[in-house]
Amino acid sequence: MTASRLFIVFAKVSAATIGGGYAMIPVIRDFLVKRYKVISDEEFMDMIIQAQAVPGVIAVNAATIVGKSIAGLRGAICAVLGSILPPFFIILVIAMFFTDLVHLPLVAGFLKGARVGVTVVLSNLAFQLLKKNARNIPHILIVALGSVAIVWFNITSLWVLLIASACVFAVDMRKRRSE
Repeated sequence: MTASRLFIVFAKVSAATIGGGYAMIPVIRDFLVKRYKVISDEEFMDMIIQAQAVPGVIAVNAATIVGKSIAGLRGAICAVLGSILPPFFIILVIAMFFTDLVHLPLVAGFLKGARVGVTVVLSNLAFQLLKKNARNIPHILIVALGSVAIVWFNITSLWVLLIASACVFAVDMRKRRSE
């Protein structure tokens, strides 16, 4: 796949997806893994995990890693531009008219529907990531405990991420030592 094709794929996805970078991931996966078959599902999920592990916006991180993997530096640049330019211009246009339009029933209804749709897409992504670790019971328990900590105890997700990462590291190190 060429760098310019990556730009088009990421631009289409970012222009048509509501809900931010996490909502884009399943759609990008459909294009690159299922439609164009340029990478395997396993490779894609590994790249998404890498994108989550580094600081920054997930859409840009994913575009950088996926683009570089598929088409080198030029692919990374084109994928990043494709992921940021359409939302930039869409937000620019919306910002000019938002206060005038937000009170219209059609716009308010669309925003409510988009909220539900984004929840579905993000849930699907979460289940795909869990499915990848389905055979690893300690990891699933850490995910479950982290989710409970965030949802029911209102613990900041940053702390949960740090603690969960340390726990997974400890579990994996212990497993390696026993092998």
